[in-house]
Amino acid sequence: AASAAGAGPAGLAHAWRDWALADPQRYLLIYGTPVPGYRAPEDITGISDGIMATLVETLASEHGALVFWTRLHGVLSLELAGHFAGMDVDPALLFQAEVDDLLGHHRAAGEGGA
Repeated sequence: AASAAGAGPAGLAHAWRDWALADPQRYLLIYGTPVPGYRAPEDITGISDGIMATLVETLASEHGALVFWTRLHGVLSLELAGHFAGMDVDPALLFQAEVDDLLGHHRAAGEGGA
């Protein structure tokens, strides 16, 4: 829905986080640790594939989408699992810092930087 509304990478990232926080069981079903021998049905794997396709299209790079997804997935997964509890960490601020850093790198790469 965020992509259809014309959201850029930051908007997509925040829509993804909002969805994960609102429906953590579904997020973990799609992105969590797989149960040995379990093969997710196509309607579940299709969601993940669709998110990645949207990121690739928005970032205009498969590599940029993969880096974007893995870093944000790491923060989201740690947050949903409660690993920031007891730490002086605001997960929302950490997530935003990751988005900002990733988009800064993406802009630099798009302008011929590394």
